[in-house]
Amino acid sequence: MPGRFAIKIAYIGKEYQGFQRQTESIKTVEGTILDALTELEIINNASESKYSAAGRTDKGVNAISQVIAFDSLRDKIYLEEINNIFPRDIYAWAIAEVKENFHPRRDALLRTYRLYHYYFNENLKLMTKAVKKLKGTHDFAKLCKKPDKLHDGSPKSTVLTLETAKFNLQNNLLVFEFSSRSFLWNQVRKMVSVILDIGSGKYPPEIIDEILNPPTFKPKGGIKPVPPDGLVLYDVYYENIEFISIAKKTSFESRLREKINFYSSTSAVLELMKDTLTK
Repeated sequence: MPGRFAIKIAYIGKEYQGFQRQTESIKTVEGTILDALTELEIINNASESKYSAAGRTDKGVNAISQVIAFDSLRDKIYLEEINNIFPRDIYAWAIAEVKENFHPRRDALLRTYRLYHYYFNENLKLMTKAVKKLKGTHDFAKLCKKPDKLHDGSPKSTVLTLETAKFNLQNNLLVFEFSSRSFLWNQVRKMVSVILDIGSGKYPPEIIDEILNPPTFKPKGGIKPVPPDGLVLYDVYYENIEFISIAKKTSFESRLREKINFYSSTSAVLELMKDTLTK
């Protein structure tokens, strides 16, 4: 008998105008996914299948574990069949059969984002002090975009709890990680922006205390978020749901190798230019 399924999706967001489906003329990750599911006659349409997703990522943001769910017209779903329809930068890699009332956004207990940023010799001690201040329950009104307008997965207020707030240095990259049940629009990118400003000496770590007390902090022009390229929705955790990875990952690996080679080569050339021209 047909049932309800949840699928984990990975994607590179660079070529898309965000995750959420918009008009047919605008290329989005969700629109591409729904087109594939419809073409394969797994669903008729989004509303009839009670389709939903764990969250929305902005233009240029990536994901390893975006989760979608829908009522299927089939009793079996083959991920490789879906991947054969998907473009090279979207990949379905795990699946679970779920209860008929499962909702990937509302039922998520924890979301984890990682953000990768080049290390420009910022002061790591100051950054560590700042990151520790972000962990816990705070008002993040100054660290999001339009707090009066809800973003998918966001709470009704700007007060939320960060379960994890940390970073480490891997080679020449700063790797930030934040976990919470929900996030506000642009929150992760703005948090990293402030942390980097503290590391570069623009602000002292104590500025975090002011930022988390919104009435006292009014920066000119607000806080500009870092670019989306290094941000990835790393994981979405659910209780009592076991995803089974049954896709052949070698096909996506070859696609990733092309991207890795391109960006690694480009990065090496830019490093050479920096070292040669800025001495």
